[in-house]
Amino acid sequence: MSATQPRQSNVASLPPPKNGVLATLHSESESAVLPDLAPLPSSLPNFQTNGCTAASHHVSATPWCLHINVGAFLAGSLCTRFESYRGQLRGCQEHFSEEGVHELRVATRRLMAQIVMLACIAPWQAAENTRILLKRRLKALGELRDTHVQRLFIEKQMLRFPELLFVRDFLQRRERRLERVAADKVKGFKTRKLEKWVMRLSAHLVGNRARPMESARLSNAIVQSADQAFAEVVRRRQAIDPAQPSTVHRTRIAFKKFRYMVEALSPDLTGMKKTDLRALARYQKRMGVLQDLEVMQQCVQAFAQEHQGMGALLESFSRYLQNRRTRALRAFLKSADELFQFWPPGRLHVNGHETMSVSATLHPAGSRQSAACG
Repeated sequence: MSATQPRQSNVASLPPPKNGVLATLHSESESAVLPDLAPLPSSLPNFQTNGCTAASHHVSATPWCLHINVGAFLAGSLCTRFESYRGQLRGCQEHFSEEGVHELRVATRRLMAQIVMLACIAPWQAAENTRILLKRRLKALGELRDTHVQRLFIEKQMLRFPELLFVRDFLQRRERRLERVAADKVKGFKTRKLEKWVMRLSAHLVGNRARPMESARLSNAIVQSADQAFAEVVRRRQAIDPAQPSTVHRTRIAFKKFRYMVEALSPDLTGMKKTDLRALARYQKRMGVLQDLEVMQQCVQAFAQEHQGMGALLESFSRYLQNRRTRALRAFLKSADELFQFWPPGRLHVNGHETMSVSATLHPAGSRQSAACG
């Protein structure tokens, strides 16, 4: 691993243009003292699940080696994600499409996860304002995205179940209506305030680059934030009830936040390779399949209730959905504890000093960071 500068990101993304946010930071930075962090424990409690400890599910962690310029690195990563978000927004504004909506939502979630990760050390109001704005924009596209997923699923099943033609037509009408509303909203999305807040957060991070002690505390805070996100996934994993689909969905939302945080960090920091990141994506996808099937069941039930006589016609497809969901749930639960292979508590090396990463189980679930991206 290079001792001079960590690689910028775990995921390929567009670098910020030379006249973008990151370039501005070379001439603008603000100094701010980091808030006091909780004392680091000498040992970590084990996460418990199904009578097994997390330690039994993973191998030893690769040490985290955080460079003294971690603040500048995080600022660059934040700006890269902002530029990616802005690029997706512009693309969606110029050509509103199903793929554009999906990519914009992904870019929004990634930027939100980065903001939540930095909220514990950056000016709080700027971070909170950014998170609230992004979450509101994400929600504005949620119903349309669900309709896209439902319509695509129905179209793939129409050869086997021709009666789904009626459902497809119903979804297409809903989709056209939602697209008109959503397209108008997206055209009204501006980035000036977001850029101002991102610049403030980035300048705060860059402003600590010359102070080794502040850099060490910043590094510890980032590890805390990632640990908090993982521990929230563990809590929701433990609360999964096979009879309540919403418990799997809540776990998926928390896992998505954790995954996007990890992807924002350099592989030099986390030790996670591309194969590890693909494993995260596969784990998330298994929960996503369950959520899609649950949404489809709700869609078919609602359609049958609104259209007299369709319940009997769609009975065969409803049974197919139920059987497929049962198999998907069984497959996910069988592999659910793979979760503990993704984030074993590792050691953090900062300027030659070794310290344990902080477990989020020491923090109440109701903390601002834990709930911010839910």
